[in-house]
Amino acid sequence: MEKFPRDRLVFKEKIGDGQFGEVHIAEADIRDLNAQFGEEYTGKTKITVAVKTLKGDVQKDAKTDFFKEVRVMSRLQHENVVRLLGVCRDDPICMIVEYMENGDLNQFLKGHVLEDDHDVMIYANTKQPISYEELIYIASQVAAGMKYFAAMNFVHRDLAARNCLVGEGLTVKLADFGMSRLLYSKHYYRVQGRVMLPIRWMAPESIFQGRFTTQTDVWSFGITLWEIFTLARDFPYPNLADEQVIGNAKTAFTKGGTGVIYNDKPDVCPQDVFDMMLSCWSSDPVERPDFNTLYDFLMSKVGSVQSVVV
Repeated sequence: MEKFPRDRLVFKEKIGDGQFGEVHIAEADIRDLNAQFGEEYTGKTKITVAVKTLKGDVQKDAKTDFFKEVRVMSRLQHENVVRLLGVCRDDPICMIVEYMENGDLNQFLKGHVLEDDHDVMIYANTKQPISYEELIYIASQVAAGMKYFAAMNFVHRDLAARNCLVGEGLTVKLADFGMSRLLYSKHYYRVQGRVMLPIRWMAPESIFQGRFTTQTDVWSFGITLWEIFTLARDFPYPNLADEQVIGNAKTAFTKGGTGVIYNDKPDVCPQDVFDMMLSCWSSDPVERPDFNTLYDFLMSKVGSVQSVVV
């Protein structure tokens, strides 16, 4: 990965702050660097980017993890995966990635209402309309990114609407700045003294065995699909406390699905799409669909997609 001159970055706004670092919106001067950034930036002199910085006093393990993330991201080149643009290796170390102007998918969905929602007036015109076809299109892009991850033998481990970013033209890309635990602290729960975990998005074998695979990503994809069709209006398993979510996952893990509580079907969600969600939540990982199947299914549903007013 090419080094990027730090003096060509102008920091504009801090959007995240955690134990090990910060995330900023910045302006990057890319004059004479277009070849490094690719054809889409040809002719541009300044672009808006997102910058993840690592605090100078962090432990060696944090730096190791940071550069591991850099190496992984430098390998991932897909239209539905946020792209790493460069790295500043001197302290404070920072990672420069493309900026997605409409923020994370969780907040984006919350800022919209369905076009045929008869209760739209209660929002006093503060929310923009979005169609069922557009929700399907969003879901298909998440599936496309995850299909690519699976082909690259890469496991995301924390797939959720909060870790997808939205750009212009309803473009959706997978990301994980590692800042979700700060910005969405209520989405994470400490299990038996271990690190904070997004238990409402996790497969049972991830919670109880610490096992993360493409099949556990499929479980999380099913939850993300549920978030999309509920416009992220609530947490998964909204009627269960965190301890009850753990108990429910234990039932799925030990009893093969008997007596397990599942998320309800979202009102706007067709039955066949909900059936696909349920298949993602199979207690047996082998019975879950792969991302090729999920992508093909959603693409078969994609109709003509209108531009979203954002």
